[in-house]
Amino acid sequence: MTREIILSNGSMFINFDKHLNMRDFYFPYVGLYNHLNGNANGIGIWVDDKFSWLNDSWDISFKYVKKTLISDIKAVNKDLGIELHINDSIHKYKTIFMRKIKVKNLNPEKVNVRIYFYHNFNLNESEIGNTAYCHPKLKGIIHYKGPTYLFMSGFVKDEECDFDYTISKRTHDYGSWKQIEQGHLEKVPIMQGEIDSAFGLKTEVEDEKEMFYYIIAGRDFDEINQIKIKVDNDTIPHLIEETQSFWRAWIQEKDGLHPSISPEIKSLYYRSLLVVRSHIDNHGAIIAANDTSIFKFNKDHYSYMWPRDGAFTSIALDRAGYSNITKKFFTFCAEHITEEGFMLHKYSPDGTAGSSWHPWCDGKGNYQLPIQEDETALVVHAIYEHYKATRDIEFIDKLYNRFVRPAANFMVTYRDYETKLPLESYDLWEERRGVLTYTCSTVYAGLLAASYIADLTGNHEEAIIYKNASIEVREGIIKYLYDEEHQRFVRMFVRDEHGNLKKDLTVESSLSAVFEMGVLPADDERVVNTMNAIKERLWVDSEVGGIARYEGDYYHRVDENLPGNPWIITTLWLANWYIEIEDLENAEKLIKWVLERRTQAGLLAEQFDPHTGEPLSVCPLTWSHSSFCYTIQKLNQKLFKIHRDITKTI
Repeated sequence: MTREIILSNGSMFINFDKHLNMRDFYFPYVGLYNHLNGNANGIGIWVDDKFSWLNDSWDISFKYVKKTLISDIKAVNKDLGIELHINDSIHKYKTIFMRKIKVKNLNPEKVNVRIYFYHNFNLNESEIGNTAYCHPKLKGIIHYKGPTYLFMSGFVKDEECDFDYTISKRTHDYGSWKQIEQGHLEKVPIMQGEIDSAFGLKTEVEDEKEMFYYIIAGRDFDEINQIKIKVDNDTIPHLIEETQSFWRAWIQEKDGLHPSISPEIKSLYYRSLLVVRSHIDNHGAIIAANDTSIFKFNKDHYSYMWPRDGAFTSIALDRAGYSNITKKFFTFCAEHITEEGFMLHKYSPDGTAGSSWHPWCDGKGNYQLPIQEDETALVVHAIYEHYKATRDIEFIDKLYNRFVRPAANFMVTYRDYETKLPLESYDLWEERRGVLTYTCSTVYAGLLAASYIADLTGNHEEAIIYKNASIEVREGIIKYLYDEEHQRFVRMFVRDEHGNLKKDLTVESSLSAVFEMGVLPADDERVVNTMNAIKERLWVDSEVGGIARYEGDYYHRVDENLPGNPWIITTLWLANWYIEIEDLENAEKLIKWVLERRTQAGLLAEQFDPHTGEPLSVCPLTWSHSSFCYTIQKLNQKLFKIHRDITKTI
């Protein structure tokens, strides 16, 4: 089920679905561990003798408080005669989830309202060995296992009231959820194993009342107790207020978007920056997505850091002025690069290796590197972009020894003697192995960036080595990966059993890297031919439109008669090319296409059903949002350049 609201503070991350069920609860890392794994923590409501879960019988609208990571949700149930206005947030630095509910009575008479919060946690991603108990002094429920403690509590504003609670064994037929539906919680004080719990608040509502509910996360009871003291001293309303002020200060318009950029585009740009920030763990990992609805596809998830996604995201963040965040990402990469000088497929938020399907041997049992080389090259490229944005030579000097030099030396040596191109690695889609135009383009950019950084840090002899290698890679791209017969770049080549080069002519969206990584200018005939092929053969010819990844894309495939499903990032790659060649009319059409794909609250999925436009795979995807930011930044730069050029001619 699509995620409608996401909340985060870099240590705690929470997702909600269209019924405001809490579906994903991550702590102590963004992306690790998920203490729900898609289970629903829902809300049940009694109004006098009528009951309803928050479900399709409610009219629910989703948005955020402007320029914050605080939800602004309205839910109306005409049968119950009640309206809820809900603001959810996570404190700016303390691991406290906070919910403010304004209950509005739509009935002519005063009503009794009971709101129950259901908890279906599997702490540390397992239903084994969980314990929950009522803590009367703290006035709430504690779930704990190992180094994970969660405390749930709440209150009605300006009222002294007892809370209702229960803890139960959880089965298909019975549990705390059943007691909520029956309207009576049994107040069982403790339970262990596969369990659930419920916490309830009740009040009389004549016109409006405010209720507050919160969850504190900690590594042990003492930490829970210390945070509870802060909650009692500062109060939840104050903590919500200071969190709102923090996010509005964080999202200050520090990059100065051009006046001609529409308010609608600006709104999604700033929302995207917040969504990106929400997916960055405080230790530096930039997580791809935290939506566990992907479980049904492959029993894995996107809660990993792909160095590629992180590199592209860091470039957009640096251009937006958030270099303090990207420094942590680069430091994370420097801590986890291998001794040989390459990055692995992906990483968990704690720095351990993520799951992978890239083998360490070929079909004959011969050793091979299970890497996507762009994930090494792009981090070097992004480090140089970071320097251009910050001019922080001290930070770059440290990274040169720790990351840039070993990565550049690897890229220099991991090449074919004949073509001078990188040896085979996996493509960015993680599906095929070969010598890819996209990957070679990123290696060219990475080596060139390494050369510049080497010069900056006084390593001039190494700078020459890296520069010469980049030139050889560029020449190899043009010689071996541009097909004269078809007048466009090919996706890749592989060597057959006789050592001959065999080209893959599939039209591939990532070929836009040829101009984006600076191999050739955007108006070069070879680039133009390639981009026209992308535009003509990857456009999804349906009411939805958009650009597919490549011809015959099978991932979440919906229609065999279409090249694939439309993606945000691939469509924006075409928009970036239009911006480069100053075809702003077509660029803005594609940007508008992205605007039309966002959810109510402004979230962007990875891809979409080509006929219904419904999000497919994960939503939101960090790379979708960072790509939107990057495209708007390119558009912004181009608009100011055009303005300057016009001014000079007057």
